[in-house]
Amino acid sequence: MRGLSTALGLAAALAVTAASIAGAEASCARRIINKSGYTALVSRDGGPWVAVRPNHSQTIQYHHSGRIDVALTCGPGAQPEQAAYRASYDTVAIIDRCYIRFGDGFFEEQLGGGFIGRKDPGPLALNNPRQGDLVVGPQAGACPALGRGALRARY
Repeated sequence: MRGLSTALGLAAALAVTAASIAGAEASCARRIINKSGYTALVSRDGGPWVAVRPNHSQTIQYHHSGRIDVALTCGPGAQPEQAAYRASYDTVAIIDRCYIRFGDGFFEEQLGGGFIGRKDPGPLALNNPRQGDLVVGPQAGACPALGRGALRARY
């Protein structure tokens, strides 16, 4: 009887260990926030492009490390190849820690990757306000006004 309870206890301990190892997968919900006048197109790991319209945001889920591509375009029908600004960054997702890697690794061991980057990310704010968030700032500007003069003209 004692051997059976020991075997059951060992089996239970192994089951708990296996469940905790399987649960080590990352799961972080983060935001893409567009504060500019451009339409931001975002692609994760070479997947389909998702449009984030001006003054809107989109939730993204990090399940594993990979890559994020960003293209700022004019208008909802514009393609990434026609982007006014385009950038790609590596993403890191480990258990409950997700961030966008950029810069040159300055103080990475002390503060964590993607915390301080000395490389200018352009009109994007990376890992702000939370690690893993991406903000297209208002300094990115807006699309040029095409054809407004024709709309205002009187005939």
